Amino acid sequence: MKIVKACSATFPTTATGSLVGMDVNGTLQITNSFPFPTADVAASDSHPNDHMAASNLAAAAPRSKANVAYQNEMIKCLREVNVDANNVGWYTSANMGNFINTSLIENQYYYQKEINERTVALVHDVSRSSQGALSLRAFRLSPSFMAAYKESKFTTEKYVSAELLVGIVLILRQHAKDEAHLQGCSD
Repeated sequence: MKIVKACSATFPTTATGSLVGMDVNGTLQITNSFPFPTADVAASDSHPNDHMAASNLAAAAPRSKANVAYQNEMIKCLREVNVDANNVGWYTSANMGNFINTSLIENQYYYQKEINERTVALVHDVSRSSQGALSLRAFRLSPSFMAAYKESKFTTEKYVSAELLVGIVLILRQHAKDEAHLQGCSD
C-alpha cells in the first residue's frame, strides 16, 4: 500500500524508492519500503514539460550518491527499531506499461552488481491500476544480460534477441494492521 500511495502521489512524474526485507530460504520477502526524496525542478524554469525533467531525475534516483547515503541512513534507523532492514531492491512507477528504459536497466544493474544479485525492481503501473486491477510486477536482469552489460557488449540487436528481464512471481500478503484499517473503512 505504501508503494501504491507513493507512486500515485507523484503521478505522472516517476516515483522511486527502496525495498527492505529478508531473503528466507530463497524467497525474497519485502516487508517495508520508503520513497527516495524528490528533486524539485526550479520554479523559475517553469515549462509545460517540467514533469518530464522531474521524471528523469527521479528515474536516476536509486543509484545517485545522495540517495544511496539516504537509503543507508534509513536502513540504519530501521535496524535501530528492530525492523527488517536488508536492502532487497527498489521500486519505480510506470505509465501504461512503459517502464523499460536506460534508467531501469542501469538502476537494476547497480542493485544486482553492488548490493545483491537477488535484488528486484518492483514496477507499479499507476495508470493501469487506476482502471481497477492492481498492476505490480517484479523483475531482475537476466544473468546473460548482466554478463553482456558488464563486458560492454550490449547492443540493440542483443536486446531484441536476448532475454533482458526475468519476471519474478509475486505473492501479496496484507499486513494485519492494514487489513484492520480496511475493515474499519468498510463498516
